[in-house]
Amino acid sequence: MKNFVIWKTALKSILKNKKRSFLTMFGIIIGIASVITIVSIGNGFKRDMINKMSMTNTNENISNISFNYYDISNAFTENEMFKKSDFDLIKNIKGVRKVDFYKPKQKLTERQVELYIHGKKLTKKIERVEKTSENLLVGRQIELKDNETLNKVVVIDEVLAQKLYGDPEKAVGKGFEIMNELFTVVGVVASSNGTLSAENQSALAHFPIKSYDHYFKKPESQSILNIEIDAGENKDNVTREVLKQLNFTGSLRNVGEYDTYNPKSGIDQMGSILDNLTLFISAVAGISLFIAGVGVMNMMYISVSERTKEIGIRRALGATEKDIRKQFLAEGLTLTLIGGLIGYLLGMILGVLSSMFLPFAVRPDLFTIGLAVGISILIGVVFSYMPASAASKKDLIDIMK
Repeated sequence: MKNFVIWKTALKSILKNKKRSFLTMFGIIIGIASVITIVSIGNGFKRDMINKMSMTNTNENISNISFNYYDISNAFTENEMFKKSDFDLIKNIKGVRKVDFYKPKQKLTERQVELYIHGKKLTKKIERVEKTSENLLVGRQIELKDNETLNKVVVIDEVLAQKLYGDPEKAVGKGFEIMNELFTVVGVVASSNGTLSAENQSALAHFPIKSYDHYFKKPESQSILNIEIDAGENKDNVTREVLKQLNFTGSLRNVGEYDTYNPKSGIDQMGSILDNLTLFISAVAGISLFIAGVGVMNMMYISVSERTKEIGIRRALGATEKDIRKQFLAEGLTLTLIGGLIGYLLGMILGVLSSMFLPFAVRPDLFTIGLAVGISILIGVVFSYMPASAASKKDLIDIMK
C-alpha cells in the first residue's frame, strides 16, 4: 500500500469521527501549548538576562586580564590592581596595540540610588533617559534639549511627590536632592503602583541621561584590563607573554597572580541554569501529555474494534500485517501531529500575549518548533503502536466468523 494512500485513508478516518478526534486531540493541544508557552517565555527571559549581563567584547583581537589575590582581604585594602608601571610594561610587549581598563558593552539606563524621605533612607530605582513620554499629572516631559544643555531637571513619580511635597501639584519647581546634587522637578507622572514599598519596582524618578552621567560620574572598573592585539599577531601567544611579564615584574606579583579573564563563562553558566530550570518546569507541564497519550491509545483501540470488518476486507484483498499496522500507526501519528501543530500555534500566541506584560520579547525559534513536532511524533508512535499491532494480528478466519 502506497504511503500517500495510507495517509489519505488515515485523514478520512479521523474526519469521519470529528468530535471524538477533537476531544482526543484536546489533551495534546493543551499539553503542547503549555510546554511551548513555558519554553518560549523561558527562552525569552534567558535572552533578556544574558543581554543585560553580557559584557563580552565582540572584538576577536581583545584579551582580558584580571588579578587574583592570594589573600582576599588584600582586595579591600589595595586601591589599584593595575598601576601605571603595569600599563607601561604591557605597552612595551611585542604585539600589544593598546591597553586600557575594561568597559561594559552595554550601558543600562536604570540605577539603584539612595533617597531620603522625611529622614528615612530608601534604596529605589531611577531611570536615565533621553526624553520621557509618560502619563503626566502636572508639568512637562524631559526633552532632548535638557540632555544637550545638561539641564538639572527631573520628572518624579506621583507617590514620591506626595511623600516629599504633600501634594503632586506643588512639586513642580521644587528642588529634588540626590547624592548632594539638587535637581528641579519639572513634571509628575501618574503612579502605577501607589506605594513606596518593595513591591513597587517602577522607576520613581527620570533624569536626563547626559545630565545624570555628568554630575554622577561612575568610575570605570579597574579590576580588569582590555588588551588589544595587533592584527596578524597570535592572540594566545601575546596574551601568554603579557601574563608572564606581569607575574614576573607586575606591581602586585607578590600578593597574587595575574590571569586571563573570560566574562562569557559566567554568562554561559547562567544560561545553562536557566535552560535546566525551563526544562524542569516544562517536564512538569508535560505530564498532561502522558494522559493525552493514554487518550490516543484508548481511541485507537476503539477504532480497531469498530473496524474489524474493514480489517478483514483489507486482509482478504491481500493486505499484509505490516500494511494494517502502518495504517493504524498513520492514523495515530496524523492525530497527534495535527494536535501538536495546533498546540504549538496556541502556545506561541499565549507566549506573545504574555510578552506584552513582560519586559522581554518572546519569539518562535527552531527549538520550539522541533519540540512540538518531536513530542507529537513520539506520542503518536508510542501510544498507537499497541493498538496498531493488535489490529495487524487479527486472524482473517476469526474475523469471518
